[in-house]
Amino acid sequence: MGLCCLLVAGLADAVLRHERGITGDEPFYVRMATHPGGPHSFPYADRIAVPWLVHVLPFSQVVSFQLLALLAIGASGAALYVLLVDFGVSARLGAALAIGFAVSPNLLVVLLRNGRSIDPETILVMVLGCLFIVRRQKLALALTILIGVAVKETSLFLIPFAYAVWAQRLIDRSALRDVALVAAAPIAGYVFLRAAIPAVGGQYTPGYGGPFLKARLDVFRKVLTVDELKRAAYAFGPLWLVAPFALRSLPFARRGLVLVGLCVIAMTVSFDAGRVIFLAAPVIYVAAASVVEHRRRLALLTVVALFALDLGYAGYMQYHGVQYGLDTTAKSPIPVY
Repeated sequence: MGLCCLLVAGLADAVLRHERGITGDEPFYVRMATHPGGPHSFPYADRIAVPWLVHVLPFSQVVSFQLLALLAIGASGAALYVLLVDFGVSARLGAALAIGFAVSPNLLVVLLRNGRSIDPETILVMVLGCLFIVRRQKLALALTILIGVAVKETSLFLIPFAYAVWAQRLIDRSALRDVALVAAAPIAGYVFLRAAIPAVGGQYTPGYGGPFLKARLDVFRKVLTVDELKRAAYAFGPLWLVAPFALRSLPFARRGLVLVGLCVIAMTVSFDAGRVIFLAAPVIYVAAASVVEHRRRLALLTVVALFALDLGYAGYMQYHGVQYGLDTTAKSPIPVY
């Protein structure tokens, strides 16, 4: 399944137009990959895993970023497929959803940006983490989050989500003990990164220049715009319409509201609602799949609509979005260090 997702993503990467410059968050990761040591811009400085790996790979930066993105997308698709099958989803439906996931707008746009992002790797951590949570593989989960905090700090969302899934009551001592054991090394690793790597320019970052609560509200207001809500809508497209119906019958979907809630809270520090909510992909895909699994027509309609969204987004980016969107992205107000 992973190879299939990799091939589909690779085909899309080969035939679609790519941006011509370096825009958005890309200058920060390119800078970190070029000079991995020393201080870098806040809040990117701690996200060292992908830039440092690009730095040591024996390829050009363009090839290395794109290769890592493709491999992460393929691995994420495979992990999502296994997660879906673990919940009793048929192999055919699971494969269709995994392929639709691999070329979904939030992952496809990274390929069009020549892979210069950490989003695929972040999603891989989230999907693998959810898989290990469901299987209660504590050591694998701890290692995943430990590596994940060097990819992006949002990997720590997996810790409260693990408690939500494992706990049998509001205060569950056994689950608390297991979560504490899982969380010890990742939290220590994150604290070490924050202490060891100087991050500069934080005063220039939107949402960090004023009183804490006011800054959070200001960021969240900017998230609640038509453009940002559209990005959140096409993060999952038709899955948004069917996933809520799993809340009644699937405990994982109800407990998954913890992860969704954490993503909403994260929107008070990040302007991109679509990218943030996509971190909850394992929950949304499992919930949607559980609803349509025994409803053949609804399953077919959902998969067709998901592929239509992916193809529509690809077509839009090919003929308009790259040239008039990605290539014209405004320069970040944060200085690149």
